Amino acid sequence: MITFILLEYLINLGLLSYFHMHMFQLNSYLFKSHLHWMHTNIKKIIIQVIFALLPALLLIFDNIITKILAIIILACSIIYNFPRGKAKISFKATNRVIRMFVVQFILSAIVLIIGGISNYLVLKLCILNISIIFIYMIINFINHPMEYLIRQKYINEAKKILKDMPNLTVIGVTGSYGKTSVKNFLEKILSAKYEVLATPKNYNTTMGVVKTIRENLKPTHQIFICEMGATHVGEIKEICDIVKPKYGVITSIGPQHLESFKSIDNIIKTKFELADSVKENNGTVFLNYDNEYIAAHDKNGLNVISYGINNKDLDYNAYNLVSSSKGLSFNILDKEKNEANFTTKLIGKHNIVNITAGLAVANFLGISFKNLVPRVREIKGVEHRLQLLTPSSNFSIIDDTYNANPISSKSALDTLGEFEGTKIVVTPGLIELGSNEEKYNYELGQYMTNICDYIFLVGEHSNSIFEGVKSKNFDENKIFKVNSPNEAMSKISTLNVTGNITVLLENDLPDNYN
Repeated sequence: MITFILLEYLINLGLLSYFHMHMFQLNSYLFKSHLHWMHTNIKKIIIQVIFALLPALLLIFDNIITKILAIIILACSIIYNFPRGKAKISFKATNRVIRMFVVQFILSAIVLIIGGISNYLVLKLCILNISIIFIYMIINFINHPMEYLIRQKYINEAKKILKDMPNLTVIGVTGSYGKTSVKNFLEKILSAKYEVLATPKNYNTTMGVVKTIRENLKPTHQIFICEMGATHVGEIKEICDIVKPKYGVITSIGPQHLESFKSIDNIIKTKFELADSVKENNGTVFLNYDNEYIAAHDKNGLNVISYGINNKDLDYNAYNLVSSSKGLSFNILDKEKNEANFTTKLIGKHNIVNITAGLAVANFLGISFKNLVPRVREIKGVEHRLQLLTPSSNFSIIDDTYNANPISSKSALDTLGEFEGTKIVVTPGLIELGSNEEKYNYELGQYMTNICDYIFLVGEHSNSIFEGVKSKNFDENKIFKVNSPNEAMSKISTLNVTGNITVLLENDLPDNYN
């Protein structure tokens, strides 16, 4: 029986190692972020500790009944810790993770050897099962000097690659929202004339950019579009110091990642780190003047190209806007009075300003409106960002699950409002908004009531949305609390509605928030 218990402890240790390393990875290996996650998920951690501790305590009594109970409890622990379904952001066995696992193995071996390898095995494995909850933060501290040297080595390699390509044009793109869409649109329309490389997917961190340069940048590339994300002051500057952008696009500034930024002023300062770098490189920055924070910020010494909607004073002005469930149509007028009409199957009125950003850069770099018209027509939606899916002729899904903030969520709801028939929203709410999180979710709930016929709220983070919805006297029979988007979709299929149905899937929390 003891052998079976030891085997159960080892299996449980493996499952706990996988889970807590995955959470630490999702928290970007940051001590404070992971501590915050632990505080938020303290109930789960306590359950894991109890499941690991109880069997060892029971075995103190050393009889058949306690041994059977220990086996049962450890079996329950294994079931509890076993992964359920596919992760939204999958675990990545990177070299950094492998190095951490190696250190964990060494530390575990030391624990098992102390006092004799065959003595107190149950107690030792119990300790290892419990310590796994915080061990990766300790290992990360131990590995920090080595990780720093490896990081600098990769950064220096990326810098050398860029230095050996003096004719490469680097365009930085940042913003609280819209940056990935602008990056993808820009890549599409610049490809009409140039060989273009853009950072893929969500590779918008320092090491994501470095990885892209080291593995994907070729001597034949003429333009490198570098998406720059940040959750702390200084992170965009760090990327800029590597890639030295000649041009920059700031798409938006708004209340996103307030939990780490602490204030809007810090967000503004961080996004304009791109403009400061472009200025140092005697380049030009493209600014969205529809955004109040960007329009009001000091532009002293910057070479600015302005863009936006319905403003004749801008360098690139989009007007005659038509937005529907079928797509977008708009005109662009530049300062030289060149004009063209553009159409796209993309949905979402706010995408017009994102496309305008791309058109402004492309036109500035020598591509005429005439040649840009067909490129815009061919633009496809970015996956999980207002991506329109039509499983059947009368049922549509707007997939906007990648990320969300107070402004983009309201824009997504406005887009839902352009569809005919029954309108349904499924959302877990907004996160990473610090002390303002409840306020923004409450306001989002109020906003939904003007557009939606049915509201599905996923998980505990949506409680403030529920309060906002109720404050508008929305029919509570049309509000549903569910545990997952899949459960929401199952319930939607049972609703007694006819005609066209459109479902907006707004935001999807990463695994460390579930």
